[in-house]
Amino acid sequence: MDVQLKELLEKINKDGVESAEQKAAEIVSDAEKKAADIIAKAKKEAEKIVSDGQAEAKKAEIGGKAAISQAGRDLVLKTKTEIESLFKSIVESEIKSAMSGSTLEQAVTTVVKAWADKGEYTVELSEKDFSELESGLKSKLSAELKKGYEIKPFKGVESGFRLSEKDGASYFNFTAEAVASNISELLNPKLAEIVESSVKE
Repeated sequence: MDVQLKELLEKINKDGVESAEQKAAEIVSDAEKKAADIIAKAKKEAEKIVSDGQAEAKKAEIGGKAAISQAGRDLVLKTKTEIESLFKSIVESEIKSAMSGSTLEQAVTTVVKAWADKGEYTVELSEKDFSELESGLKSKLSAELKKGYEIKPFKGVESGFRLSEKDGASYFNFTAEAVASNISELLNPKLAEIVESSVKE
């Protein structure tokens, strides 16, 4: 099923969601700028920690070195966590904004048409998106609806959509939260690299 999901995501990208790449580049750029600010602040904190640690080292050199080392590790971990959290919130906000209106309608249409012969599914949208897109989707997917597809509101979806099997056995999650989580996982190594290179400097 993972292979099918990958093929489906590639098809969505080819059929008109290329703007997501541009958004991702803007998100990464914004995250890098904010990460640089956090790192600069962290460097100042690190300098203070080192200074404080040196004073302690005069009293107990071995204990002071251990404290400095631990404080440095803690600071790096704290900074990395803050940057990842900031990045995830930026990505999620941008994706929620992007996954609405005509973009969301096109994504749903592309997914349903690609899977039209793979069984009967229910498209689950937020109540707001359902009321805005219902008539357009029903018009564009009339053939698929005749084959057993359904479109309905679902309280568990805030933004984006889910594609659920009729028997309820499984679903494919295209909500903003799920897409943001996947993008963040892919891009977090880049953020980790930025933090690590800054620490080495």
